[in-house]
This record gives sequence, C-alpha cells and structure tokens, in this order.
Amino acid sequence: MMRDYRIVSAVIGFMLFGYSLSSLALSNADSLTTVTSVGLSPPMNVNSLLPVVNNDSSANIQIITLMFRPLLWVGTNLKINWDKSIAKSITVSGEGKQYVIHLKLWHWSNGRPVTAEDTLACLKMIQEYGSRYPNAGMGGMPELIKTATIINQDTLKITLKRAVNPNWFELNGLSQLFPVPARRWKNYSINDLYKMQDNPNLVAVVDGPFKLKSFTQGRSISFIRNSSYSGKLSALKVLRFKMYTSDASAFWALKTGDIQAGMIPHYLFDARWMVKNLQTCISNGGYGFNYVTLNLDNPKVSFFRDVKVRQALALAVNQKQIIQTAFHGLGVPSFNPVPTNPDTYLSPKMKKLVANPTLAYNPDAANKLLAASGWKLGPKNIRIHDGQRLQFTMMVPDTSQTLIAVAELLKADWRAIGVDMRLRVLPFNLELTNLQPHGKWDASMIVWSYNPDFYPSGDGLFNTDGGANYGKYSSHKMDKLIRESATNKDIKYLYAYENYAYQQQPVIFLPYPEYVVKYSQSLKRDQLMEGLYSVNCKPALLH
Repeated sequence: MMRDYRIVSAVIGFMLFGYSLSSLALSNADSLTTVTSVGLSPPMNVNSLLPVVNNDSSANIQIITLMFRPLLWVGTNLKINWDKSIAKSITVSGEGKQYVIHLKLWHWSNGRPVTAEDTLACLKMIQEYGSRYPNAGMGGMPELIKTATIINQDTLKITLKRAVNPNWFELNGLSQLFPVPARRWKNYSINDLYKMQDNPNLVAVVDGPFKLKSFTQGRSISFIRNSSYSGKLSALKVLRFKMYTSDASAFWALKTGDIQAGMIPHYLFDARWMVKNLQTCISNGGYGFNYVTLNLDNPKVSFFRDVKVRQALALAVNQKQIIQTAFHGLGVPSFNPVPTNPDTYLSPKMKKLVANPTLAYNPDAANKLLAASGWKLGPKNIRIHDGQRLQFTMMVPDTSQTLIAVAELLKADWRAIGVDMRLRVLPFNLELTNLQPHGKWDASMIVWSYNPDFYPSGDGLFNTDGGANYGKYSSHKMDKLIRESATNKDIKYLYAYENYAYQQQPVIFLPYPEYVVKYSQSLKRDQLMEGLYSVNCKPALLH
C-alpha cells in the first residue's frame, strides 16, 4: 500500500510539471457548477429523474430532491425541518396508529396547488412498485399501511395496521413520500414510469426550488431557479452538475476551474495545496456507516455463522489506524449500525467506545476466541479447523482508492490473527449484482446511508427478511429488538438494539470517513449547501 502512495505522488509531480497551474476560473455569484455527491461519496452518474422508481443512489436522490420536495424534510440534525417540508404538521392519535397530515399552501411550477391527492399518488407508486422499490420494508412502507384516505385537498389520513413509535414512522416511513403531479402522471402505469424515469418531459412540472434545463446522460445535467417555488427562493439562478465518475477526475476539474465545488479524495490529501486558493469545509460524510457484510448463506464460508469468528474479526480491526492512515485523520470510529456523527441516537455504551476506540481493539482476545472455536494455526500461520482454512474473498468497489486502502489495512489486521482474506476489486454495479440472495460471494465492503430511514432502528438491514440484509443474518432476538425499537417511544429500546448489534457483529463495522470540500471564493456557504445533499459541512482551516 505504501508503494501505491509513492506512485500517486509521482503522478502528481508529473502533472505539475506537465501542466501550468492556471488560475481557478471564478463562478458567477449566482451560479454553481459541481459534481454529484460532494461531501458524501465519489461522484456518480445520474440516470433517473423520478421519485420511487429510481435506484436510490445518492446522485439520483440528490437530483430528484432539487425538483421535488419531500413531504417531510429531515435536516442533518435528524429532526423534521417544517420550514422546508411540504407538510405543515402531523396529528398523531391511536397511540401511534393514525396520522393526519396537514399540507401547506404549496404550488407546482404551473400554478396548480400541491394536494393530498399528489401525496397519495406517491404512496400508490410505492405500493405498485412492490419488491422492486429499493426501500421496501423500511419504515413499514408500504406493508404497514392499512388505509390512506383524502380528507380534503390539504389533508391526508394514514392508518396503520398496528401502533408504532411515531418518531420512527415519521422519520423512516413518511419521509419516503414525495408529492408527485398526479394529474399529469395519471395515465402512466408504474412500469411506464420506470421505463421513462430519465425522460425530461415528465419533470416539466415540479414543486422544488429548481427546474430542469438540460440533461445529457453521462455528460451533464443543469437546472435553473424555479421562480414559482413556494419556499424561500434559491440564492442560485443556475446549478450545473458534470458527470464525472471518479473522485480523481473531479479533483482535477476542481483544480482547473471546470467545477466550483468538489472534494479532495483522501488518497490525494497531500495534493490539497494545489487548490489552496479555495474556501474549505469539512463534511461529516452524511448520516451513515461503513461495514463489511458477510455471506452467512454461503456454505463455503459457513464459519461466518459462528459469532466468535465474527467477534474475532471485529476485535482485530484497528479503527484508529484506518482513520489516521486511509482517512488522514478525517473520520470517526464506529462500532455498530447507529452512526457516530451526529451521535443523536448513540447509546452511552457506544459513546464510550467511540471516545476510546482502543477498548474495542484487542488482537490477543481475537486470537483466543478463534482458538476457543477450534481454529488452530496451520501452514503459513493461517488458521485451520477440520481441514478448512480460515480464508475468504472480499469484494471491494472500485469507486474509490480510499476503500481499497481500507481493504488493504483490513487484510493486514486479519492476517495478524491467522485469517487469509483475499481482495476482489470490481465495478460498483457488478458488486451490487453479485450481492443477490443465495449468491456465491463471501464478503463485501458497503457504505450505508440512512436516507430515507433517518431513525436508525435496523429495519431492512438486520431483521431476518430485511431487503438490505445481504448476508442473510438471522436472529430471533435481533428481530425482536428491531421490532421493539420501531414500536416503543422510549429510546432505551434503540440502545438495546445497537448494543446487541455490537455484541453479535452481524457485519463487521468500520470507521466512517469525513471529507474535505473545497469551493470557490465567489460562493457563499449557503449557496454551496444548496448544491450539496444530505451532509453537514462545517467551515474549517486546512493546512
């Protein structure tokens, strides 16, 4: 891995001598050109313009949210921002079973009001899309819905099949609803909308702060300010996204002035002086966590079903070293599926580990656990049990050199306790294809973002039938804890779930990165934030 860093340094040096350092082109004060997913992940292509039927990538959701406002806008503080929401209030009754949603006076760009019918149309889309819907099951959507009825133009009543924690249902369930132009889309089936999800004609009428100006797949997408927007008008008149698909390409575009906001990839951290004439903020990376999912459904690696093996793998991960080496000190420890930053829902026990991550790093204890499970050191110091080597292959997406660097550190950590982990670097889309149920993969690195499931209760992730439970982890106790955290208002139930997840290690939890975001001197921070998505980016000095 150190050899890789020297190669990167040599490439940087070549580019410095091969190209003159042109001054950064300044953007107009009321326009911004950038890339998708700044402060969140490497840039991605946009291939959908419509709610519900898209693949739920951060790039697609970012673009869709510019044109369509969600029913509930959940801020980076994990609370509903009523000023930005289309709903003005929600009345809860029946001990969390009935929700009456009151809409603001809000308008589509053609002047027609946004109505309860438009909100119900989105719910019907989710129901009709069925198992294809990426967030199926999260927040109880849609199977938890018993009835949804329109009371009047501005009021929708949703009744659930059972009483639940209102905070959970609002942050995870109702947060998925985007009012859609029901009158304009009424003649399209859900399959039609899926096939036409990249068709600009379907977004001619919007209710968000921006209107689509142009879209060329794989190249660029641009927006103009929606002068008919019912909320506070954007400080930007024009917002453009260039479709770079690697963080390195976006970095060089930032350096040359082709874009006015972007990230410094961790592996190019030493090249940050090349864009020192820009403003800086540090992004929290969004509300999420990184992990290695283990295929408990694959007989070839059946040893993952042994909790002691999973615990040993977790104890051998030197999170502090990963943060310092791969993230250049920009990151936070994470030991369970509830995010560290912000720590709104983090249990006292997990906060203690985050404050002192060395408490969770113990290779000696890992060795003892493996020995107790019958894994003895064999040839080349790789552990063997009943003739089987403790060996597996981990898929790593090629979207970021940082993820590959983390994988190399994991390989060394696990090699030190007698585990032979091989790397398979492959395109992100191919990784997702391989992560199908009953697949033959062994393990895979994943970045999870809690959006729209802002209340991190684990539904969909680690319950037995969860749609994103890729490794087929199953535990009656885990199912019970997840169900209780979604049903009961007391946060102690969420604490019980996350503490049990740390004990069980259904996946191997990894530290979560922060990102350096650079942007033009001509931009104000509120203008920058309008071009970002789902991140908290705090101003910072970076030397």
